[in-house]
Amino acid sequence: MEGDAGSKTFSHHSIVEVKSSSEILGTLDHDGKLEGLPFMPEMLAYCGMQIRVAHRAERTCVVGHGFRSMRSAVFLQEARCDGSHHDGCQRGCLLFWKEAWLRPAGSSPALKANALPDAEATRRLTELATRRADRYVCQSTELASATAPIRRWDLRPWMREVFRGELTAHNFLALIGRTLLSRVFRMAQDNSLTGTGKKNGKGDLGLAAGEWVRVKSAEEICTTLDAKGSNRGLSFQPTMKPAVGGRYQVAFPVRRIIIETTGKMVQLENTVALKGVICQGACVAHCQRSEYLYWRESWLCRESDKVPVSSLPEDATSA
Repeated sequence: MEGDAGSKTFSHHSIVEVKSSSEILGTLDHDGKLEGLPFMPEMLAYCGMQIRVAHRAERTCVVGHGFRSMRSAVFLQEARCDGSHHDGCQRGCLLFWKEAWLRPAGSSPALKANALPDAEATRRLTELATRRADRYVCQSTELASATAPIRRWDLRPWMREVFRGELTAHNFLALIGRTLLSRVFRMAQDNSLTGTGKKNGKGDLGLAAGEWVRVKSAEEICTTLDAKGSNRGLSFQPTMKPAVGGRYQVAFPVRRIIIETTGKMVQLENTVALKGVICQGACVAHCQRSEYLYWRESWLCRESDKVPVSSLPEDATSA
């Protein structure tokens, strides 16, 4: 295994090429990881592709652990896991890419005399473990061990993002303001919706990919939530509020996802993801994981598919 995670530092909007399976295999330990981060079989589909860097991945939110740092990693534009080697998980996570797995677009590979042929390397990478007993293994479930804590008042990771143009000065100042209100004045902003505590239905629209829907009003959504802001175990997240009242297209029905904290697969019903509506991490210090948000059908109503282009929002992503 190579000891260096990659000497090249790729910046925001750089065009990179994903290395060959043989080159990537040479960076991994016996568990198929580099610095604790697994290379997953789903990532093989990107080998040889040239993709733009969306963001550096020097920090990330980890469920149950808060914000943590990662060395020498980036997110590539819309390079998501399709779950094909994890029993069809539909989380569609944005993949983490160690810089050792990438090279500048147009550059030549560094040839190694003892490198395996790509066909054999691909076979070995395809056979990497994706579960142990009843627990799935993926980048999400192993994220805590692939990252390190960020000190409570260390703002340097965010300042570097401002200098790189990945985070606006306005959002940086807003982040500091929220942090001061929460940590110093104990005045955390509450954007959550809550309900009556009753067990309400999940909805039964039978939505399919491509259909148009409207997100119901906050008042209507509250009638479907319990006192903790959940509908039969699925929370209505504060980051979903900007989408309230908007028209969106269904990306896909969500039926099964792997839970980050437990590694267990859970089944979902009457739940969909919406095109362009992803978590922008504003409520958690601008995390860049860009995860899909899950919508109960009871929070939506079906719309006509003949929607004038002029009536659609310019940017459907949630803040």
